[in-house]
Amino acid sequence: MGHGEEVAKQLTPTSMDCLSDDLLLQILSFLPTKQAVSTSVLSKRWRALFAFTHNFGFDTYIFCHPRNNKRYKYETSEDMRKRFNDFVDRTLALQLQGGNNINKFSLKLCKYYKVEQGDVDRWICYALEHGVSDLHLHIRNTWMFSIPSKVFTSTTLVKLSLEIPLSDFPNVPDASLPALKVLFLRSIRFKDDQLSNLLLPACPVLEDLTIRYPRFTPNYSNVISSKTIKKLSVIFGHRNGDSVSRIISFDTPNVVDFFYSDYLGNESPQCRFNSLAKATLDFELLKADKQPNVRDLISGIRNVKTLHLTSYAVEVISVSCKDGLPVFNNLVDLVFSSKEEGWKLLLPRLLHRSPNLKTLILSGLDCFPCRRHRFTSIPRNNRIIMLRIIKYKGYVSELKHVRHFLQNMECLEVLKVHVSPSMDDTKKKQLTEDLLKLPTASSKLKIQVM
Repeated sequence: MGHGEEVAKQLTPTSMDCLSDDLLLQILSFLPTKQAVSTSVLSKRWRALFAFTHNFGFDTYIFCHPRNNKRYKYETSEDMRKRFNDFVDRTLALQLQGGNNINKFSLKLCKYYKVEQGDVDRWICYALEHGVSDLHLHIRNTWMFSIPSKVFTSTTLVKLSLEIPLSDFPNVPDASLPALKVLFLRSIRFKDDQLSNLLLPACPVLEDLTIRYPRFTPNYSNVISSKTIKKLSVIFGHRNGDSVSRIISFDTPNVVDFFYSDYLGNESPQCRFNSLAKATLDFELLKADKQPNVRDLISGIRNVKTLHLTSYAVEVISVSCKDGLPVFNNLVDLVFSSKEEGWKLLLPRLLHRSPNLKTLILSGLDCFPCRRHRFTSIPRNNRIIMLRIIKYKGYVSELKHVRHFLQNMECLEVLKVHVSPSMDDTKKKQLTEDLLKLPTASSKLKIQVM
């Protein structure tokens, strides 16, 4: 709950009588639609005020799970459907009295709540006809569902979020979303080249794209191509260990922030990132694919400034890039999480191939035991200024690794150690004392235990 919503719920009608209409409208905008509508019964002033609100959110969960309300205990699904329909229709009728445009319209239909397609189409089209700029449709029903074609020809939509299990993306030849800047897609399957040849070309000013592909996405080839996207997130669902045979390409030269999560096979994603500043990679190995290929992808992000690798991504990259890594000349910040193998193999390679690295953030150091005094190889001419250790548990092996880092980082100015939440104050105090006693190669070093 946001601060504004908390304040709104603490105010009473009496305390708000002295406030201006503009301020009251702002307060109403923080409330869930169901509560905001209830204010219309307080007085003629409140009824008139609600007609001028601009944000609407309808969620069937509230109607499917009435909390502590015996009135609806024996209500049938049809009764709930009718009650929800009546609520939406009455609310939009109140808004119609104001004759204003709608800024945000959100519709969430839970999995087992059957709402007629015609009703949903009517509500969505109403929002579009009233100039909605932010449209969020979260429909988790078990039956097939379609989206009105008007959604893809809107001239007012700036933000569009579709969380709908569509087996096929609708074919809208005249699709045009000239104002759309943010697009979120979840559980939607695209046929052939609908994404690259139909949807993305219809969004000439798109800046932020997130695609969460459905589970069990069939094998296919796909291209994400856009010259305007600056932030791109692509997430593929789990395939229960099946092999993957697909090729995905990223032709997005102006992307600055890239997030990619996938179960990879033996085909490396192709990519063109000319402006990339931040990349987060989260890969996993499939049981049937022992030789994943991400070499082209790693080469394509070599100019990144901030790189975040999960422990799964480290495992995949370690296997795929045994022959070597590109030089990361621009890499300044590295976030690295791993199990034992990653510490011994990939981290040393990354450090040696990142000559301008300034900040190193490490997680999972407790998974790297000091057998035979094996430590991460650190280049002598490293320029690391800040070292952060996340989830530090205080093991002897962790302390030995930290000692190794401090003795081999001559430019280090700050060491921040974030201890595990389960660590008590006594152990934390002892840990701090142990860290302060460690020898260091830098005379400027400050140690902080958090």
